[in-house]
Amino acid sequence: MAIVALTSARGAPGVTTSALAMAMLWPRPVVLVEADVAGSSSILAGYLRGSVPPDRGLVSLAVAHRRGVLAERFFDQTVRLIEDRVRLVPGLVNAQQATSMDRLWSPLSMVLASLERTGTDVIVDAGRLGMLHAPMPLIRSADAVLLVTRTSLPAVSAARARIESLRTDLVELGQGDDTLSVLLVGEGQPYRAREIHASLRTPVLTSMAWDQAAADSLSHGAPYGRRFAAAPLFRSTRVVVGAVHELIDRHRARLAPASGEKLIEEPTYG
Repeated sequence: MAIVALTSARGAPGVTTSALAMAMLWPRPVVLVEADVAGSSSILAGYLRGSVPPDRGLVSLAVAHRRGVLAERFFDQTVRLIEDRVRLVPGLVNAQQATSMDRLWSPLSMVLASLERTGTDVIVDAGRLGMLHAPMPLIRSADAVLLVTRTSLPAVSAARARIESLRTDLVELGQGDDTLSVLLVGEGQPYRAREIHASLRTPVLTSMAWDQAAADSLSHGAPYGRRFAAAPLFRSTRVVVGAVHELIDRHRARLAPASGEKLIEEPTYG
């Protein structure tokens, strides 16, 4: 496993909630990166209820990059969500800070990729496609790219307008379109996975349950109760996590050299 990027074609389909739920149930240590350039860390303000000051995150990483110490200072700019197993890189405080991100995304993608060697995976909340200063290098470097969408006609229409350009971008950079899948939120409201697959001409990975109470707990810090871990949202998230693992395994198997094949031809000397 390595980097999983979640993005959307229009606002508020559940990208941040899905990414946070996945991080909470991820089987290995994981860093959740809030890379939505729209601004305002919804996890700091929502799930953490403002209990953590906004003094760490992407802006500080941009400063570290300018000073040449991005890799060394990376973990200093994370916040603990679940002990050391789940850590958060908080996003921007406001959208005006997005202009400082353009020079950060590419070097940050290399730092994130290097975390796999330490046994740590990465989930990126990449926000909405088409935004100015969007974190496209993070999406392009991902081993799995999930386009998150609701199942209404306007949502599917917006996804259809964006997904072809995203697919082309991934193919032209050599990732291949087997990294790209659709993650539904609330399948059957009203359209089903088969119909959306036919419309978007893209595999549907699986679906997150429509669970407003659990979603409010993650996005707004609302109380839920003792059976939080058994909520439909989390039951469906376990399925999503397993499906993501399978997607990445297939992608890496395609990229792996055939048995016995040499990566570099050895020189011969007469």
